[in-house]
Amino acid sequence: MIFFTDQRVSLPSPLVKPLDDNNWIINLIAEITHESVETVRHNLEEEEIHLGRKQIRDFHEQGLLPHVWSEEMNEFYKNTDAFLYNLVAWNRNHIKLQMRDWIGKYLSREKSSPLDILCLGDGLGIDTLYLAQAGHHVTYYDVPGYTETFARRLFKDSGLAVSIVNDIQAISKEAYDVVLCLDVLEHVSDPPSFVAEIAGYLRFGGKAIIHAPFYLVNENYLTHLKSNQKYSGRLNLFTKQGLHLVDGQLGWNPIVLRKIDHKTQLTTRWNLHLWSIRLIGLYIAISTQIWGNPFFWIIPNNRSMLKIGSKK
Repeated sequence: MIFFTDQRVSLPSPLVKPLDDNNWIINLIAEITHESVETVRHNLEEEEIHLGRKQIRDFHEQGLLPHVWSEEMNEFYKNTDAFLYNLVAWNRNHIKLQMRDWIGKYLSREKSSPLDILCLGDGLGIDTLYLAQAGHHVTYYDVPGYTETFARRLFKDSGLAVSIVNDIQAISKEAYDVVLCLDVLEHVSDPPSFVAEIAGYLRFGGKAIIHAPFYLVNENYLTHLKSNQKYSGRLNLFTKQGLHLVDGQLGWNPIVLRKIDHKTQLTTRWNLHLWSIRLIGLYIAISTQIWGNPFFWIIPNNRSMLKIGSKK
């Protein structure tokens, strides 16, 4: 499927190949984890029904304390294979597919020439591959582990040129037009410092595209930190680092922030869409404090685009 944004620009499907090929995915996970194909298929079937099932099981088996940062949790990210299943299911979820499609169209509207993009914490590398398929110059970073191994194989089999950085200290400063950071900040121990790093990777005028559901702290998201809920819906987490709202979806999935200095005047002060995003942010912040998940009627639905038993 091809998504058209205008007469000049076409984008790949957000259901990035090989997400539509269950046999390829199952065989690769089996190869990486040394599990049988039958075990992998069973785990993936469970994950499509209940997002995070294996992660929750492995987390409790290791006796980890949920929602609190620890060195043990840090090691969990590196050593568990649960995120392979979790991220395959999430990257085929209708919410994530819509978000990926929106990002691709937004970037194609903003600039017709290829952009230098850093995908920070991209796990399986699906967003990296999508943006590379769209013609951009993309750099991938995630912590070493099963998901990074998956991503390397994904890039190799695609035949596309993707830069891989496996040491966060090696990421170039002020080198990127766009930093894409989706579903990462809610996991880190110090979001303000991490946002400062994101700002440092951007050229002036560059944009950070962020999705960070800080509010999702419950039994299904054990690695989301309770201490980070206070940032839910708070734009000042970003403005303090010189990142200012310029676009996004109303549900903050995602928001787009531009890197500017204190002398730059944005022309978006009276933009109705941006005021709507800010108001939704206020709703997110208040409702997080009152009952937790401001989108409780949407988030629990894990409607995958594919069934495990078929290729498409």
